[in-house]
Amino acid sequence: MKVSEYAALDATGLAGLIRRKEISPQEVLDAAIEAIEQVNPSLNAIVARTYDAAKAQLAKGVDMNAPFCGVPFVIKDEGGLMKDIPCTLGTRLSGRGIVTDHDTILGARFKKAGVVVVATAACPEFCWNNATETIRNGVTRNPWNPKLTSGGSSGGTAAIVAAGAVPMGHGSDGGGSIRMPAAACGLVGLKPTRFRIPTGPDGGDPGQAADFIMSRSVRDTAAMLDAVEGPDPGCYGTAERPTIPYSQVIQKDPPRLRIAYMLRTPYGDVYENHECVEAVKSAVGLLESLGHICVEDYPPLDVHYHEARILVQSVGTNAWIERVAKGSGLPISEDTLEPLVYKAYLEARNVTASAYVAAKSELTKVMRDLGQFMEHYDILISPTMGIMPLEAGFYNPFSRPEMPVHDWVLERRRWSGNTAMCNVTGQPSITVPLEWSKEGLPIGIEIDGRVGEDALVLQLSAQLERAKPWAGCHPEIYAGR
Repeated sequence: MKVSEYAALDATGLAGLIRRKEISPQEVLDAAIEAIEQVNPSLNAIVARTYDAAKAQLAKGVDMNAPFCGVPFVIKDEGGLMKDIPCTLGTRLSGRGIVTDHDTILGARFKKAGVVVVATAACPEFCWNNATETIRNGVTRNPWNPKLTSGGSSGGTAAIVAAGAVPMGHGSDGGGSIRMPAAACGLVGLKPTRFRIPTGPDGGDPGQAADFIMSRSVRDTAAMLDAVEGPDPGCYGTAERPTIPYSQVIQKDPPRLRIAYMLRTPYGDVYENHECVEAVKSAVGLLESLGHICVEDYPPLDVHYHEARILVQSVGTNAWIERVAKGSGLPISEDTLEPLVYKAYLEARNVTASAYVAAKSELTKVMRDLGQFMEHYDILISPTMGIMPLEAGFYNPFSRPEMPVHDWVLERRRWSGNTAMCNVTGQPSITVPLEWSKEGLPIGIEIDGRVGEDALVLQLSAQLERAKPWAGCHPEIYAGR
């Protein structure tokens, strides 16, 4: 199989060829390895290659009934997802790496879906930045323009998938960390409804975060959600499964929808890049041509909700840092953490229990207010990011060690557009590469649904993909060229 043939197919297409025995899983794996080695020197998206483990997995046999039988896949370098795959979390604090002796429920379901893990993909230190750049693993670059960042925190996965080296890969999203890099790299990136993706057997309350994938097609995203969602033993929450599989739902257009759209942030800030606003207007025109009712409207969201959100995240990240330090036996210091991450760690140690509870209460109010707003609409759309991807190698926690943590937080907020809102509320939220800048860069459009209505979000995304296909839009750096 030629690399160019391999890179032209999405995961569903590759699995179909394997299932029909038109090509072998080994041939697909060989093409994936060649593709990775071709594009990664320009991107620095890969941390660890797991080629031997992938070959051993194929030697045990491939379940041809699995939806993604033999399809190459990468997992984010955050650790703990799958047995015996070492991850660094982008930090020197992890020492020789984080290795777990068991699969998580999600990791096991990925494997059952048939994917073959070929590598781990870069993330910022403790996933705590919107550009994937670390002292330990270097700078990850955007395949559309390697002078730009691929975004974060799932920026390694976004870059390697967008470059055609694998058709999809794992990411996690605690404030936009699937959707922002997916938007920056021209991919489909879904953050599912809270509780839809399992966190067991070790994880607790999913809070603002959700793990899932980035892909190049809505059908791959829908089929993977069919494969991995479901019961999470021991978890207090659950998301009701749809009566019809997502992969079937997306084959039909949705009914006429009432859609709210935003041309600025809910709290009145102007999006930095005017092309992002024009992209929403273009998307609205397309939606109206498809018969939907579109209304400019804004949820009641105060800008200060970010402060509560970051406080809660900071406390959680501190606990994560301390767990990793305990595992590696290394001290938490300026020698093991990047300068701004270390300063943020020290500040978060001073958060009181009462301040934490107050922040959680404020986020609960955001959740309730947004829920009431969405009673009037089926869907809310906006630019995924209010800016275009920024220069690579500068917007990270180590290039400007003198920077105050508060300024770093404000800088990160520039990226997020409205992504963090749905992490707080638990709503399903997807980005699709529907629009393009004058320079030919992708502009992601975010589609948010009501809690639990992932099926409608995917159905509308698939309708837009049919109306304005993006499958043939490839970046400057693409496998097989």
